Amino acid sequence: MIRKSDGCRGRTLGLKFMTGASAGVLGLALLAGAAHAQTTESDTVEEVIVTGLRASLDRSIDVKRSSALIVDSIASEDLGKFPDTNVAESLQRITGVSIDRSGGEGRFVTVRGFGPSFNQLLLNGRTLATENPGRQFSFDMLPAELISGADVYKSSNAQLQEGGIGSTINLKTARPFDHKGQRIILSAQGNYEDLSGKTTPNLFGLYSNTFMDGRLGVLGSVSFQERKARIDAANNDGYYATTVGGKTVYMPQNYNQYSDIQERKRTSVTGTVQYRATDDLTLTLDGIYNKFTVKSNTSQVGHYFSPGSISNVKLDANNTVVGFDQLTDSHTDYVSRTFNRPTNLKALGFNAAWNPTDLIDVKFDSSWSKAENNNGGNEIFAVVGITNTAHFDNTGGGLPTLTTGTNYADPNAAGKAHFATRQGSNYGEEVFENRLDATFKTEYDHFTAVRLGGIFTDRTKTNQLVQSSSAIWCTYCGYSVSVPAGLLQTYAPSNFLDGEGGNFPRQWLSFDPEAYFKFLESQAAANAQDVAAGRTVGTSYAALQATNGFAATPQSSSYDVHEKVAGGYVQADFAGDIGGLPVSATVGARYVHTELTSRGQTQSLVDLTPITGDSTLYNATLTASAPVSKSASYDDFLPSLNVKIDLNDDMVARFAASKTVTRPNLTDLAPQLTFTSTRPGNLAASGGNPELKPYKSTNFDVSYEWYYQKSGFFTVGAFYKQLDNFIVVTSAPEVFTIANSANLAAFTGGKATFNVSRPRNIGSANVYGLEVGFQHTFDYLPAPLDGLGVTLNATFVKSSANDSGFALEGLGDSQNAVLFYAKGPFEVRVAYNRRDGFMSTQSNSTGGMPIYTKTAGQFDAQATYEINDNFSVFVEGTNLNDAKTQTHGVYQNQFLSLVETGPRYAVGARAKF
Repeated sequence: MIRKSDGCRGRTLGLKFMTGASAGVLGLALLAGAAHAQTTESDTVEEVIVTGLRASLDRSIDVKRSSALIVDSIASEDLGKFPDTNVAESLQRITGVSIDRSGGEGRFVTVRGFGPSFNQLLLNGRTLATENPGRQFSFDMLPAELISGADVYKSSNAQLQEGGIGSTINLKTARPFDHKGQRIILSAQGNYEDLSGKTTPNLFGLYSNTFMDGRLGVLGSVSFQERKARIDAANNDGYYATTVGGKTVYMPQNYNQYSDIQERKRTSVTGTVQYRATDDLTLTLDGIYNKFTVKSNTSQVGHYFSPGSISNVKLDANNTVVGFDQLTDSHTDYVSRTFNRPTNLKALGFNAAWNPTDLIDVKFDSSWSKAENNNGGNEIFAVVGITNTAHFDNTGGGLPTLTTGTNYADPNAAGKAHFATRQGSNYGEEVFENRLDATFKTEYDHFTAVRLGGIFTDRTKTNQLVQSSSAIWCTYCGYSVSVPAGLLQTYAPSNFLDGEGGNFPRQWLSFDPEAYFKFLESQAAANAQDVAAGRTVGTSYAALQATNGFAATPQSSSYDVHEKVAGGYVQADFAGDIGGLPVSATVGARYVHTELTSRGQTQSLVDLTPITGDSTLYNATLTASAPVSKSASYDDFLPSLNVKIDLNDDMVARFAASKTVTRPNLTDLAPQLTFTSTRPGNLAASGGNPELKPYKSTNFDVSYEWYYQKSGFFTVGAFYKQLDNFIVVTSAPEVFTIANSANLAAFTGGKATFNVSRPRNIGSANVYGLEVGFQHTFDYLPAPLDGLGVTLNATFVKSSANDSGFALEGLGDSQNAVLFYAKGPFEVRVAYNRRDGFMSTQSNSTGGMPIYTKTAGQFDAQATYEINDNFSVFVEGTNLNDAKTQTHGVYQNQFLSLVETGPRYAVGARAKF
């Protein structure tokens, strides 16, 4: 069993607590096992029913061994009891799976080096809407108690829904017919956050029952989870090429420190009704409601560096600026900002399963889901600054050293108003899906079944930008107007990045952003800004009145993408012997037709004319924002072959070949175009591309599986993928017709050529890798050591993409090790997950260079004691070694970020009836 998070105060004390608790439970288990061995000597053979952790491992093995595909699984230990409290945390234990975290919780999943958008997520076989701007699914949306199992399909067949080049992940929820009779599950736990020092509750309840002689079943569950977390970080937005002293160098843009206090609440309600209308027909209706809200309050201090005002510059061998003084045009910025995430997910599904004979199986499934992230106008970025000097030194790598001329934690500092805005986007997605699947078994010796079916998916993604008018963001830029006395207060987060090196002040000033906005919107402040800027008094206040101050409003850059997919498949199953070895195979093909319509608002270019007295810029005349709609369609034929050979009773060999696709991120399909530069010789624009084709991959897999003991195995597999239609943002010339009213020679014939940056289908790449997995239980050891076991796996991946001028984000090796003990009433598990360094972003928005994430490993632990058949208690720890996420630029010493979320501990109790 077990969850994550709670223990004693302090990082070191918490680690000792978890280590001691786990050791104590393990020690008791050994003693109990020894005592049990001494008192049960008998010739009587009793049936042993395996439950809990061992049962979960056995069910996962059964799925993997019996599947026609290459698949890895995780299964619940009991109803409402998943191996980890977070689904993504459990998935990362699977060979080839690694995760990205948000606030210390697993959020996105990468499989075999393919990032979140390359993995198709299904819930009970259905497409599930996501609140993200792209196709990636946030696994932290769903509490783990709702999930009864998860299958990660690494090879494909005609039956399996297309969309996942990396994998197809199918999450499964519990059904009342899975468990006869009445079941009641109740659990409660307290979570302790080491960084914030806060304790919060997790509550879960589930009721399941069957009636009418097992013909009617109902299941309902409610889950509430809360965290009061703190996230500490230091970062630099990026390095960019610039000229210092006549030499091209890589310059850090800034240096920031921030502490983010988050309140994370997750409320989930599920309901399922099953009815066996006849012996041949079962009807299922189920629904999910999930609300996950992150409220963030971030205090940040930052320093922006200007190449034109630095001196005493130090360069390393790669011409990276590693030290300098900034004595002029230098400010310390106090920033109040938020990273809010108000999301909700609703899903409803109906399924009818009809088995008129032993040879015919027909299933109809209809589902709807809707996900929203209503964060438009909900983000704050507000800046108050003071004049200061700075000395920056990063000659040693790691966290930089920053010293300033003025104490920037002094609440009496003369703070000046600067930049302010409210911003954010509303993302929404709605999915309707209907599918029909039929299986017709045969009575032939080798041709065992034919499977066919069809699917129709209708999904709409919306993206609405809601922000303050860009015309008033910089109303106060320039540090001219003093903020009210008392607005700035000392902010001193305890143990801020303690022990991470870097000599910089660990406390600074913060302010209430709402009080700051109220001041900025006042007539007195606006008039003071006019005086400082030499404008007519009343100009700024009139502009603020015209935009309702800093109120956020929907912007014309909003858009929606409507996607319709109709597909069908046919598959034949075969079985027989070759050379005396049992062989089974599936051969099939899937055909899908995709239609896209992108709608939004955009402005068209009318003319480019010279500006009097300024030869460096053309004046661009644009139309008013007008609706734009673009459509596209494409077809895909996806054959597949899967072969399974039983070498003997314990060994299985597999071969798989298939073609798969991953459709473009819906954000890349936006129809708008923005003109970003009208400089002579440098006309530039950027936009989406509704005509993008999907990524296509040709896949080959081979694997060997040895199930040498009941709960043990050794597996090794190799895979190769050839990707085509790779999507990369590139610039290419595009011609626009303009009036050319000024008869400029550069635009003869009314033609203006812009370099337009868009996502485009270019290039191919090869990806190949090796996966190794091992699980062993020590059942043969004398009691009490016979409860011990270990799981180990590793994945190694490579790609030719770097040689093609682009790269696969997230591609990297990973390793897992789990030591567990399960015997009698005791279960203990200690897990270590390691992910090698990888490229996380191909093109940073600052400087356009890659971002790399450093190698990191994390320890988690869980321990459970089952008091009796109805009650158990548990203790859990997450990130016991206080692992941190670190990123850097092209070179290791180009520090970009370090983020600390701290360890978490939990203690709780569970009851089942």
